[in-house]
Formats: sequence, C-alpha cells, structure tokens
Amino acid sequence: MNLKKTIINLIGLLFSITSSHAEISINKCKTNRSEYVIFDEKDAQIAENIIEYQLHNQPDLRENSIIKIFANENNNDRNYWIASFEFEDQDNKFLFYQVDQNKFTEIDQTQFQILLPKIVECNNNKLVPIYSENFDAD
Repeated sequence: MNLKKTIINLIGLLFSITSSHAEISINKCKTNRSEYVIFDEKDAQIAENIIEYQLHNQPDLRENSIIKIFANENNNDRNYWIASFEFEDQDNKFLFYQVDQNKFTEIDQTQFQILLPKIVECNNNKLVPIYSENFDAD
C-alpha cells in the first residue's frame, strides 16, 4: 500500500515540475489604424518600470546591455509588453509585463519566442521593438 502511495506522490510531483511553466494567455491584438506609432509618457513609464524591474537600478549594467521591449503598435491596445535583455557576458533575461494586472513575469527564451509573435502580430514591423536601448534596428 505504501509503495502505491509513494508512486502516486512521485507521479504527482513529476507532473507539477513539468507543468511549472505558467501558461500566459494573450488576447488577440487590435491593429493600429494610424500611420504613426504613438509612444507617450505613460508608455515611457511602463518601459522604465520594465527596465528597473529587471536591472534593479544598476546604471552600468543598463549602459552595457542591449534592451528590446515589444508591445502592440496600437496605443489603445498595449496591455502586454515583453522584453529581452542581453548582457555583456552574453547572458539573456526575458520579462513579460501585463499592464491591467501590473504583473511582471520572468520567462525563459522558449516562452519569449512563443509570446513575442502573439504580442506583435498586428504590428506593421514585427522585428522592431517599440522601445530599445543600445540596439540599432538597421
């Protein structure tokens, strides 16, 4: 009997470990009908919050890191933001931010690659971040 309980507990533990990646649900984006991409003070503050959350007010690290932040070009539909940080030692960190819940989620590269196309799906140029530092898109 104890062997059955142990096996069941181990299977349950294994399942919880393999499913530890939280599923992040993203609503379908709305296309930007304007010819211009609006990036206002509110957006600048969100970008700054994302950077500060990841870098913890380390100006030297910020100055020497490539930071790319993506969101929908439609400024009326910018609930989801995703960022990549590439550091001097070639280490990468990824962060997802949901505005309506004011929630930061650290994600891995696989999750970044899954979420990025969903977030930029309605953008005219899906490769150019809405905000970047130390990165030249050309």
